[in-house]
Amino acid sequence: MNIFDLYADKSKHEDLANIFSYAAQQHEHGLVANFLEKDIWVTEILRLLYDEKLLGDCSVAFKGGTALSKCWGAIERFSEDIDLSIHWADLSGLSEDVELAAWQKSIQSNSQNKKFRDEQQKRLMQWSNDLVDKLNHRLVQYNIEGLTAELEPDSHGEKIDIHFPRVTHSDNDYQLDHILLEFGGRNRGKPTEIIDIDCYMNSIPDFTSLALPKASVMAYQRDFILWEKLTALHQFSTQEKALNPNRLARHWYDVDCLLNMKFDDPLNTSEAMLAVIEMKKHRWASLGVDYEEILQGKLKLIPKVKRLKGIRHDHAEAVAGGMFFTEPDPFDTIVTRLEATQNKFNQHIKSLL
Repeated sequence: MNIFDLYADKSKHEDLANIFSYAAQQHEHGLVANFLEKDIWVTEILRLLYDEKLLGDCSVAFKGGTALSKCWGAIERFSEDIDLSIHWADLSGLSEDVELAAWQKSIQSNSQNKKFRDEQQKRLMQWSNDLVDKLNHRLVQYNIEGLTAELEPDSHGEKIDIHFPRVTHSDNDYQLDHILLEFGGRNRGKPTEIIDIDCYMNSIPDFTSLALPKASVMAYQRDFILWEKLTALHQFSTQEKALNPNRLARHWYDVDCLLNMKFDDPLNTSEAMLAVIEMKKHRWASLGVDYEEILQGKLKLIPKVKRLKGIRHDHAEAVAGGMFFTEPDPFDTIVTRLEATQNKFNQHIKSLL
């Protein structure tokens, strides 16, 4: 039986909730029932996007925490969002060279850059609206009440929410009550590699007779993922705009995990480093953030104490919310290790200057 058939019949929802509760007891890391439930929907949405090709002809890279968890087992936390990057040239409908020339022309003046970005945002909005239509056309075939996709009104085409009827709940619901698809139209969607993924319940032998979703995704290449993460911490640590610490601590935890497992080496990934810095410098400019400083041995992974306080609190809330498979190290320990990496990297870069 397909697990989604049980959602279509409301009289089966209690049975379905019991299945997730039992699965939580059997899961090797004791992942709670509401995360196991959300994970099957995350995996199914990825299957629709990639295996059923709802993303169309654009190269769209799967990245972020959910990719790190499901593709490589690189982090031991439940990541609930689907973070995707549409390759900018594909979104524009231009060839790589023509789009690059248009972009380089746009950065010569503020007016040209605004025009370029406005046109790009318009294309992303149209692309995302089309995807919502495709998703809803497909989701209605499940005959599940409450299963729907919608574009977040003020997201400029960058966020799609997928709602599903939950049958599990938690006393501490740190997780979102929907699946968030988050897109970037100013990002690279290449280079990627094909990786087969499944849902966490597939590891439990008792459910071999229950059809659970699997997918083959186009995951962002490791060295580019690492540098997107490192430059994100540099941005958070240096930007002028005050941070909203809600759900932000995960980025420091993720980078710490990647470095500890030697996911890739920041000292030997110069091609990815330069490409990501160039992209963010022009396409993701933010007041106070100078990505060129990284090339001068001034990478900053740790923000000032005042800003760090809210992030530390968010980490504690994530722990209390059961977001981790295993007990993570204290946040201050993570910060200490990242500061050591920051200093080692900066010393290495300065030695090359």
